[in-house]
This record gives sequence, C-alpha cells and structure tokens, in this order.
Amino acid sequence: MQLAKEGVHNSGFDELALLSLSTGDYSNLPGLLVELMDHFAEERVSVALPSMRVGTLTPEVIEQIRRVRKSGFTVAPEAGTDRLREVINKGITEEDLLTGCRDAFAAGWNVIKFYFMIGLPTETQEDLEAIIDLAVRAKKEAKGGRIQINVSVSTFVPKPHTPFQWHGQLSIAETKERIDFLKRKLPHKGFRLKWHEPYQSFLEGLFSRGDRRLSSLIETAWRAGSRLDGWSDHFLVERWQEAAEQLGMDLEAYLRSRDQEQVLPWDHLNCGVGRDFLLEEWQKALDQVYTPDCRTSGCQKCGLCDFKSIRPLTQEPPEKKESKKEPAHPPEQESESVRNSWTRTEQGQQPIFRYRIHYSRVGDGRFLGHLEVLQLIFRGLQRTGLPILFSQGFNPSPKVSFSPALPVGVESHIEYFDVDLSSPLKDPLETAALLNIHLPDFLVMQEIEAIRKKPPVDQIISYQCTLPESVDLEQLVARSTEFLAADQFVIERIRKQKKRELDLRTLVKRLELEAEGEEGEEGDRMLLLDLLHPHGSAGTSTREILEKVLGLSEEQSQLVRIMKCRSQELEGYTFAN
Repeated sequence: MQLAKEGVHNSGFDELALLSLSTGDYSNLPGLLVELMDHFAEERVSVALPSMRVGTLTPEVIEQIRRVRKSGFTVAPEAGTDRLREVINKGITEEDLLTGCRDAFAAGWNVIKFYFMIGLPTETQEDLEAIIDLAVRAKKEAKGGRIQINVSVSTFVPKPHTPFQWHGQLSIAETKERIDFLKRKLPHKGFRLKWHEPYQSFLEGLFSRGDRRLSSLIETAWRAGSRLDGWSDHFLVERWQEAAEQLGMDLEAYLRSRDQEQVLPWDHLNCGVGRDFLLEEWQKALDQVYTPDCRTSGCQKCGLCDFKSIRPLTQEPPEKKESKKEPAHPPEQESESVRNSWTRTEQGQQPIFRYRIHYSRVGDGRFLGHLEVLQLIFRGLQRTGLPILFSQGFNPSPKVSFSPALPVGVESHIEYFDVDLSSPLKDPLETAALLNIHLPDFLVMQEIEAIRKKPPVDQIISYQCTLPESVDLEQLVARSTEFLAADQFVIERIRKQKKRELDLRTLVKRLELEAEGEEGEEGDRMLLLDLLHPHGSAGTSTREILEKVLGLSEEQSQLVRIMKCRSQELEGYTFAN
C-alpha cells in the first residue's frame, strides 16, 4: 500500500498493476484489492492484474477490478482439456473456467483473453481441438452483446528444477504445424488468435536447458550483429543458425528429452527442491495425480522449507469495510470568478467549476506529439491533487479539453486547456505555480481563469516564422507579392480517396517579411503570418503555406522555427501574448 500510494502520487499515473509470477496465489488478494480501491477509486486510479488462474477469479475480485474502469481480463486455462490440466497440476476444471467467464460477462466485460500452451507433456490432437471448443463454449456464456475472445498460444518450454525438466520441447516445424491447425479451426467472427514466434520459443528452450558451451554461441551471434532479439523486428534466427554452424553445434539436440539417470547441466545448482521430489512429481504428472497446495493441505516434503526462515505464509482476509464518502456541497460564499465558472449537471445537481489554463509550449516541447503532451498534463494534474471531475461509465476519463492540436515542430505561447473541478480554486496563481513544479520546463502555466462553456468560433492565429539561411529571400518576396495580389490560390487535396479543392488565399490574412527586428540579424529572416482557422471546416497550416505558396522545399520548411504567438476570436475577444 505504501509503494502504491507513493508511486501514484509521485508519477501521476492513473493505473497501477499487481505483477508477480502468480498474483492469484497471494492469500490476501481480495483484501488488498479492497484497500487499494477504497483509497484510489475517488482519484479514478484503476488496478490491473496479470493473467489469473481460473480458480482465483472470484466474483469479489471481479467486482473490485471494475470499480474504476474495466482493465483487460486474462485467464490462463493453459490446456484445452481437464486431463491435460491434471497432468500439469492446475487443479481447475472446464466448469471453473466457464463460471469465471460467466461472472466476467455479467460484470460488463466484453473482451476476454485466454492463455494456452502447446507442446505440454502427453499432449494429443484431442487436446488441441479442445482449445477451439473451450473458446467457443466460453463465448456462449455471454447473454448477448458483441463478445471478443482472444486466444493466445505459446510453446511450452521445459525449465530446469521443475518436474518437466526431462521432457522434450517441440521442434520449430512441430510448433508451426500446431499453430497452423489452430489458425484454420478457430472461427473468425468474435475470435482472434495470437501466438508466440516459434523461432523465439526455440531460442528460449535452447538457453533454458543449455550448457556452458552456449556462451560461445552467444558471443558469435553477437559479433554477427544480433541485438535486441527480444523484439521481432530485430530478431533474425539465421544469425544464430550460422553461428551454430561455425561452432559445429547441433541446436536441435538441446530440445531433446533427457534420460532420468543422466547428469543435467544444472545439477550442480541447488534451488532447495530435491531431485527425488521432482522425479516423484514427474511420475504423478504422467499418472494424473494431483499435488495439493502445501499452504492449505500440509507439507508435501519438497525440501524447500526449513520452517524457520522459510515456510508457507498465508493471511486471513480482513473484515469487510464499507466505504464512506461525504457528499459535496457548494460553498456558502463565492467570489465573482467562482460564480462565473459554476454550472450544474442535470443529474444529481453536482456543482462544476470550469477553469481555462493558459500555457506556453516552447523549446524541446515542440518535438512532442499532441497525445504525449496530453499525457504529461494529465499526470501533472494528478500529482497536484486538484479535484478533477471525471466522465461516467466503465472507462472514466478526466473532464479536460484541449485547444486544437499543435503540429510537431511548432512552438506556442497561447495554448490552453479547460478543466472541470468539483470545488473552486482558492488561489489560481498558486495553482499555476504548483502545476509548473510538476511539469517539464518547456510547459509553463501562465494564467488560470474561471470561464463558462461556450461554443467554439473562428479564429485568426498569428505566427512568427524564423527562416533558415537556405531560403532565398528575393524569391520569397516575389512569390508572396504574387500570392497577395491574386484573387484566389486553389490547391488540391486528397482526403479519404476523394479529391477536394481549397482556396488558400481566403485563409491567409497577413503574409509579410519583417524588414528589421529587435533581435538584430534574426529579424531580417522573420516571416509574419496570420491564418484564419475556421471552426468546423477545412483550414491550412504554416508549413503548407511555406511549401505550396512560397515554394520552400519540404526540408527547408521543416527547418523553419515556427512560433504561435497570438489568437484572435472573430467575435472580438483576444488572448494576449
């Protein structure tokens, strides 16, 4: 809880995840979820979980996850039949899985991901066919609506120090054959199949049960250019195969089954679990004999626990607590600016205090895209602890609206965003200063004013364009003079495979080269541009004017330093620089 509180407060993220090898095995998961959600629900911070074993997917866990927003839902049947799940000691049945899906669909989820493995010990064609059947049956548990079942498949990789360390792994050809079977058989409508790259599974198996000779393979492949091979767009299995040929190594041999009597490359390492116990578990798997959880069913004598420093630890779930939240009331005394920003929703008569926050985005900030800037501001708002209102529904989002997207590469002194709060700001200047502490230096909050919502209108935006040395000023003057003297300047655009014409002349209200500026020589290469930005219809951009009207090349226009410096609403209200 301490890590969660500090992490969310310091980062401003709106989601946290409980990650571990098997999160559902944590004995106090329901209690932890209740405490997390009681603390973070009001801040609209959601909690996500990794793939859950079916038996741990209780209605109580589902209810807590959905309190803020429905994050992704992944369950791990791992095998298609009850028989094969008994082999791998999962202890869950098909009915358990279908019940979990039924509960999730009833709670509002319409997308569920299933995780399966292929190549498990004793797997048959029937087990593969059961993967398809199980996915189809799970979809039928929904009572109407558009349901999506995503089936994710990975190749089983036997690991050292487990009962399956003697089992062989599927070859690349066998893996492809089974994936192709699933691709052919899984219905297309409402289902999607994803799979782990067979060549990457091959390498994973190679290094899982390899010996020290593989160190030479790693170095040779690295010298041949292997880098970042965990990413498919960087991975080339041919480099590893060529490296193996140079060293005279048979890589397929590393995937073979191992004899129980032979010495394994990792036998000299002690993980605490004895070899005899692993052999017993391997035989139990073949006999489909279940090994119960030692935390609830007694010691299974694996050899790991000494019951002093290492022992099973479980927690009793805490008593349920009801969340209490005081209703919001409007203040008795309000300033004129607060009354100007106060509106009410139709439902519940909740007060809404709307503010416009003006800010500049300069320097390195011009290299960020619009969505990246939005995320920075959302996280800054979260860190300041402002009482932001959120939308309703399964996926609430902050009630924040931004000025039109600023193109990448353009700076601005006149950006703004509007935010709805549940209570008025005591000191807007202090709030602006607080936001600046929590935001990068290239985003500077300048002013905060209370506003009332009004429809958008046409605007005239003024830009200052600093031209690079490569621009021919004489040619620029000649083309701008010709443009300003023309009655129209029509260009052709293609949008959604349709040709459209646009008259740029009607959109350019000012186009002149500044003769001498206060900044000395730089002023000689300053272009002043006023553009009409009509609301609800096609407009233009500074770079389009630079290229289409003034004849700059694409490279030259990208080198122009553009500053958005003033905005005038055609109704008469002006945002000052």
